[in-house]
Order: sequence, then structure tokens, then C-alpha cells
Amino acid sequence: MMMNNSYDAWQISHQDRINKFLKKKLGKKNAQNTIHDATTYTLLNGGKRFRALLTYAIGEIDSTNKNKLDFIAASIEIIHAYSLTHDDLPDMDDDSLRRGLPSCHIKYGTPQAILAGDGLQSLAFEFLTSPTFKIDDGEKINLISQLSKAIGIEGMVFGQSLDMECSNKKINIKLLEKIQRNKTGKLIHAACIMPYTISNFCDTSVQTSISKLSILLGQLYQIIDDILDSTSTSKNLGKTMGKDQEANKATYVSIVGITESKKIKENLYLEIKRLVKKIPGNTQALTHLIHKIYSRDY
Repeated sequence: MMMNNSYDAWQISHQDRINKFLKKKLGKKNAQNTIHDATTYTLLNGGKRFRALLTYAIGEIDSTNKNKLDFIAASIEIIHAYSLTHDDLPDMDDDSLRRGLPSCHIKYGTPQAILAGDGLQSLAFEFLTSPTFKIDDGEKINLISQLSKAIGIEGMVFGQSLDMECSNKKINIKLLEKIQRNKTGKLIHAACIMPYTISNFCDTSVQTSISKLSILLGQLYQIIDDILDSTSTSKNLGKTMGKDQEANKATYVSIVGITESKKIKENLYLEIKRLVKKIPGNTQALTHLIHKIYSRDY
């Protein structure tokens, strides 16, 4: 079994790996202009890199080449950065703080932040089509299809749209779960499924378990966010605490309360652990990463 200190070393090394990969690729563009500065600021201003770590952990199940995983992890993180940049905008969630720093639109202005998000979205697909990404063209097309569906009008953007529509409205738990499944869960699903589909030992039954696991993990991640938004501080979160309450947005906590939200969190974690046990191969990093998500306080 991977010990906690071994996992911590694994996490740090892989966070460092994806950060260096992104910095190197962006550095090759060697641009000196506002939009390059704004996208770089947004993408390289820290963050847990949870989605990238998830990509690497799934890849470790059957020892998928890490040089291939780098491109998938990077595309996922780039999309995540784009979504946060647009989420923080005044006409969206209107947040001035991101990862403990001024949001992109605060530092560079709203027009540049909008364009930075647009640029990041296209950059993610540029990474997946790179000639240095050494996989078959058919596999690249499959990855592009998976990512575009995850973030488009039947995925993340759909969830964001529903979220905006439901502000200042009372909704039930079923609709909330639909919002979160799309807004948060679809990209987490992509971070799990994309690396597994390029593995040498891709198995349909295992892929089904990973798919189910990723959906529940997205729900777990969101319910923890909702709990922390109600109980933590802006300093710990690196973003403005209580924004959902201030904007009258529905959350697990606002609908079912803090106690029931914590019960749901526990049940989701138990179900995810059950699914991990059904997956053959090396799941040590995945197991520890899931526990890290479950126990996070920011």
C-alpha cells in the first residue's frame, strides 16, 4: 500500500509535472502582449490541479505512458481555468478573488478576461492535436469528441446556464444535482475517461466502473464545496466565502441543511470506495487522491 507520505510525494511531483509542462508549452509561444499575460496569469496562478492528478491516477491503473497523459491533463486544466475565468465575471458569479489572488477581470479588465477564457478553450484543443502528442489520429479525434461533449451545451456550459437561470429561485435536490452533474461533474468525468480510453488494456466493464466513479466523485466534490462555502473562510478557500448565499444560489446546504449534506457526503465516499475496489490494476494513487478530496478543507 502507498503510505500517506509516499502519496504526498506523488501528489507534489505530479503537480510540479503538470505545472512545468504547461509553463514550457506556453513559454514556447514567447508572446509579449496583454492576452498572453492574462491567459498565463489565469492558468499558472496555482490551484490544486485535482483534475490533472485524477488523470495521472487513472493512468497509473495500467501504467499508461505519462508523456501521453501530460497532454490530456493539460487540456483538462486549461478548460478548468477557462471556466473559472468566465465564472468570476461580473455577469456570472461576480467574484473578485480566485486562488487567493485578484480574479482575471479584476487584474486585466472584463473584456480581456472574456477573451482569455475564449483563448484558453481553444488552447485546450490545440494541445490535443499537437504533433508531439504521440497517439493515433483516431484516438485524438475520440479525445476531442469526449472533451467537447463534456464542456459544451450538453455538459459544463449547460450546467452553468441552468445555474444562472436558477439564481434567486427555490429548486429541489433533483434539479440541483442536474446542475452540478453538468457544471462540475462532466469535466471530472472527462478527466477520468479520457486517460483510460488511450490505455493499452482498456476494458469495457472497467471503463463503466470508472465512469460511475467519476460521476459520484463530481457530486462529492461539489457537496464539499457547498459545505466549505458555508463553514470555511475566504482566506482558507482562496475565494470569497459565502458567495452562493449572497447570490441566493441553491446548494446542497441551502436545500437539505448542513447535517444532511454531510450524510450525503459520507454515503458518496463509501460508494466511491466500493467502486474503486472493483477496478483491477494499480489504484493506490487513485484511492489516496479520493481520500484527499473527501477530507479537503479548501
